[in-house]
Amino acid sequence: MVFAALLRERRLCLGWSQDELAERSGVSARSISALEAGRRRPRMSSVVQLADALGVDAGTRTRWLRAARDTAPQVDAVPDNDQSGTGSAAPPGVTVPQQLPAAVRHFTGRTRELKELDALMAGQLPSCGAVVISAIAGTAGVGKTSLAVHFAHRVARHFPDGQLFANLRGFDPGGPPADAAGVARGFLDALGVPAVRIPADPELQLALYRSRLAGTRTLIVLDNACEAEQVRPLLPGSDTCLVLVTSRNRLPGLVALDGAVPLPLDVLSREEARELLVRRLGAEQVLGDPDATDELIELCARLPLALNIAAAHAADHPGTPLGVWAGELRDTRARLDLLSAGDDHADVRAVFSWSYRALAPQAARLFRLLGLHPGPDISAAAAASLAGLQLPQTRRLLDDLHRAHLITAPDRKRYTFHDLLRAYATEQSATHDSPQQQAEATLRMLDHYLHTAYRAGSLAYAHDSSWPPLDLAEPAAGVTPEALADRRQALDWYREEQPTLEQLVARAHQLQFDGHAWQLAGAQVSYLLKSGLWQQWQRAGETALAAAERTADLARQAHAHRWLGQVHRSHGRLAQAHVELRLALGLFVALGDRERQGRTRLDIAITHGEERAYAEAVAESERALELFEAVEDPSGQALSLNSIGWYLTFLGEPRAALPYCRRALELSRADGNLPAQSSILDSIGYIHHHLGEYEEALPAYRESLRLRQVIGDYFLQAEIHTHLGDTHLALGDTEAARRSWTESLAILDRLQHRDAEAVRARLDSLAP
Repeated sequence: MVFAALLRERRLCLGWSQDELAERSGVSARSISALEAGRRRPRMSSVVQLADALGVDAGTRTRWLRAARDTAPQVDAVPDNDQSGTGSAAPPGVTVPQQLPAAVRHFTGRTRELKELDALMAGQLPSCGAVVISAIAGTAGVGKTSLAVHFAHRVARHFPDGQLFANLRGFDPGGPPADAAGVARGFLDALGVPAVRIPADPELQLALYRSRLAGTRTLIVLDNACEAEQVRPLLPGSDTCLVLVTSRNRLPGLVALDGAVPLPLDVLSREEARELLVRRLGAEQVLGDPDATDELIELCARLPLALNIAAAHAADHPGTPLGVWAGELRDTRARLDLLSAGDDHADVRAVFSWSYRALAPQAARLFRLLGLHPGPDISAAAAASLAGLQLPQTRRLLDDLHRAHLITAPDRKRYTFHDLLRAYATEQSATHDSPQQQAEATLRMLDHYLHTAYRAGSLAYAHDSSWPPLDLAEPAAGVTPEALADRRQALDWYREEQPTLEQLVARAHQLQFDGHAWQLAGAQVSYLLKSGLWQQWQRAGETALAAAERTADLARQAHAHRWLGQVHRSHGRLAQAHVELRLALGLFVALGDRERQGRTRLDIAITHGEERAYAEAVAESERALELFEAVEDPSGQALSLNSIGWYLTFLGEPRAALPYCRRALELSRADGNLPAQSSILDSIGYIHHHLGEYEEALPAYRESLRLRQVIGDYFLQAEIHTHLGDTHLALGDTEAARRSWTESLAILDRLQHRDAEAVRARLDSLAP
């Protein structure tokens, strides 16, 4: 059937007039009339617009385009006033390829990326000054091809001369990457170039391919490229074509030299992942159990491939709640097995392997060893120690992994990968690295963090009473700890690495590196205490105690009991605090460690103070002072004197308390102990306040706060702000009191501390 008849039949089936079709398609009614009468050859752009407006399917569209090409040439009796500006007429007898794969039925999200691609098209139409390439890059299974194909279908009507698609097999384990000339040869066939006209020489084939595209509006999708050199020969010389390239590598050469527009692709957002599951499984099953849905999403790392596989399994068992599938996926050892649909292209492990196998040996080894790291992220220096390599070489290898999208670098300083890639890296390490090699790498990793943490603690907490003796051995060969220069760098390092340190303590104990588990806990106790991270502090203390008990080390058990006593006291669990602190004291007595006995007695004194048993607190502080005097420890003496003065104030003897605190301040200044100075100045301010000497209290509080801010003791800043507010109120300065209490409440609320309610009550008592 000729094109004129096909067009007229479809229009009449829908009951549309020529004017209605013109309004919907953008092709003028006069042109439609001429086309239906067979008085002119159809333009390919007009055929595409009419097919879109009439809603014909892909097969019918192909028949229409073939019929339009076969229409006998006639002189156009009616000028074509198609104002769409979206295409050029295909030459007579030219084949219009439509090679795009079927669009993904459950395509979800990617709103930002599609907007970027739409903006690219807005700048590209009706023509542009150079070839524009969008290199869509992302990790395996993230949906690069799905996005490219989805977008290509959206804009296909703008490319009436055809759409070409080729899988370049850049990471295909079944064979080498596709040769550019071979791809061009296939494109020439699709474009209808007779075989006899295609030269045998590959370079001439590429030249003919580019000549054939010259002046056309053709869309080319090059999927799964491995490097820029594979893509570059396939770029058309025409400025009216669009090329979409997908790759697991970032293809920086294509961006730098060929004007490509990079479009990195991350995993789905939680909202997009939930929408995907709703489309696959229905709203009732997904939204009916939001907790199980959220867990399933995170266990699949928000990776589209993994989510689609999990959804396929769930769809095959419609009566099974999502919580069951989430429960099965919790086992990381079985997770990669479960995320398979029996097809290499629908198997998370197989898809990851295509990127992994393309790595050079050294990069592959580093990738495997990163699986031994507990996460959530790692610095280049830590990765160097893990692999036993120099830092410059490690940075180059990390860049290789980053280009391959096997790791991400959100801020270019730290590297990470999602849980499924971590599980795959761990699996590869178990396969390719011997147990001895894994143990050596784990030891290097633990030594890196332990020696760096010890350096950080020595810079930040040398005078802190919770800082334990660690007695470190020399680091393993190949370990290069971070070079921290001062207290600020030390605190920054602690802040960045705290989530990793918490994971490492647990990992070290799990792998029976018990010495490292205890030492890593000890090396961060002061930071956790000063930062108010009490839950992390408790977990570290419990693991440290378990490690010390397994090695029957009494001294380390004593320290761990003391840490746990401090944790329980900070949480207000005073009975448990007494139990732990008495256990610690008994062990320190048995060990003959009088210095630690004194510090533990001060902890017991503070616990009595929390119970308002002030006489017992003074007595314990005096016992501690005797111990510190016996061992000639000025820092301990200063803390004990301050404790005595503090609790005498609560016993109603502030005038008698002041000399104790002043003597303590002298000792701490002579010793250079900033944390002690801050605590003592807070006590002196408090005593002056209780004596009604408010003007003397303010400078002591302010200096105490300044020192706390210098040394980074976050929680104790809140206490000083509270005291400052009390004194401002006593002086009649309501606004200054409000400001100080507001500062205190902000800290306490962030720490979820029980003292927050008392400060909130102070603020509520102020007049608006």
